Amino acid sequence: MNKVRLVLSSEEYVELYAELASRRMEAFIQAGYSQDGKTPVLVEAENGDTRYSDWAQDEFDNECGIVEELLSEVGICQDFHYE
Repeated sequence: MNKVRLVLSSEEYVELYAELASRRMEAFIQAGYSQDGKTPVLVEAENGDTRYSDWAQDEFDNECGIVEELLSEVGICQDFHYE
């Protein structure tokens, strides 16, 4: 049986897996989750920007890896051809 393969541009691929991974982080935010009871998912950086806390960034990075594996399993991959 031939597996259908979908090749996305690098930009589309990164946008897709990042959006899917960020849904987990959004669930943490909505639930008010904190890994240690003190540090929230989002923190304010020194420059005033909002970013993931260190533990949340680790969770996001891990989730990105999981999402990439799932995409690969169903035949969705990134185009590595550069022009």
